[in-house]
Parts: sequence; C-alpha cells; structure tokens
Amino acid sequence: MSTTSLILIYLAAALAVSRLPVFRVYFSLCNILIEKVIHVLAVVVTREGKANKIKLYKNGSGETTNIVNSKVKRVMIVYIGYTGTLLLAMGLFFLLSFNQFHFVIYFFIGLMVVSILLWVRNLFGVLWALSFILLLALPLYFRNDLAIMHVSIFLSSLILIQAIINAFQVIGNSFKNGGKPGAIAKIARIPVVFCGIALLGQSLYAVYFIFYEFLNIKAAMIRFELLEVIQIMEKFIT
Repeated sequence: MSTTSLILIYLAAALAVSRLPVFRVYFSLCNILIEKVIHVLAVVVTREGKANKIKLYKNGSGETTNIVNSKVKRVMIVYIGYTGTLLLAMGLFFLLSFNQFHFVIYFFIGLMVVSILLWVRNLFGVLWALSFILLLALPLYFRNDLAIMHVSIFLSSLILIQAIINAFQVIGNSFKNGGKPGAIAKIARIPVVFCGIALLGQSLYAVYFIFYEFLNIKAAMIRFELLEVIQIMEKFIT
C-alpha cells in the first residue's frame, strides 16, 4: 500500500480517535502541548511577557502561565499557537512525503523531553508526557520500521485533524457563548466567528496544499474530498 493511501486511512482514523472519549483526551493533549509550547516561545521571542509554565489536565485541556498586558497581543499569541500547529502539521507531512518516518518520531520525543525539562510543571502533565515518550520509544528500540511508519503517519494525521477541529470549535463556540469562547475570549473588537472562519480557511488550504504538493493528488479530487471531510466533521462536531 502506498504512503498516500495510508495517509488517507490514518486521516480517517485520526478523526475517529478524536471522537472517542478516552483516546480523544490522551492524543489531543499532544496537540494542546504543541500549542502551548508555541505560546511560550511566542512570548519569549516577542518579549511581551513571561510564560514559562505549562499545565496539562485530565480533561484534555491545558494552560500557560503568562503575563501580557495588551489584549490584542494576547490574541495574537493565541492565534500564533493555532497557526503554528498547522504549519507544524505541514512540516510533518513534508517529512512523510520523503519517507522520513524516523524524524517524525524523533521530533515528538524531543518535544516531550524538552517540555518536561523546561515547561511542564504539573504531575499529570509530566506523567502523560513520559508515557507518550515510552510509546514512541518502543518501535525505535525494537527497530521496527513498519511500526515507525504507521505511528509517524498517525501522529501527523492527528495534528492536522485536530487543527481543523479546533477551527470548527471556535466557530461553534462563538455562537453558543455570544461570540466569546475560551482563549479567544480575549478578542476585543473582531468577532470570534470571523477568527474561526479564518482559522478554518487556512486549515483547509493547508489540507489542499498537503494533498497537492506532498501527496500528488489532483486538485479536482482534493476539492471533492474536502467537501466530504467538511460534511463528516460537521456531523461529528455538532
């Protein structure tokens, strides 16, 4: 079976896993950690405040301790977290397109190790990260190339699917909570629904780019598949 076929299968599997209660929490924390690490790095690079702690929780959520005075700047940091995760997903699929499956595993292990050493500061978060490192280290230890390939494709697919789901949730929550959901509640002047639409648009464009540039699938087929993905995801999320 080709890498492209496996990716399509694992995109569907990642969507299914994202709806199963136990697995959803465990694997979605990977996406949450990436977002929070990007938040921390954005604060450090821009020197707009302090953000040196990340906490991950059993319900699949997470938070950073940061001090940023400007509401607009806080919004930008949150937006950078969403966008950075999406760009990372594109980078992972770039590695998959060259069959660099080991590097995908190395990236996630490195991310977990650095996060434990520098940022994750609650017991549950540390235990979760250690368990994830152990799971990823097993196929490397046994030098099982087939398992490494499947794990790397699944994780990459999961990050991409989670990025799209996050955009849908921002849009959905904006209608439920009067236009001010979660972390995006810091937005002062721009309606949250527009931010959700922007996130969704760039997420779908990323899917298009990945399929067209990395997976060698014709644009017409992509447009058809995207419509199918949108319809399926709307059923799962709503």
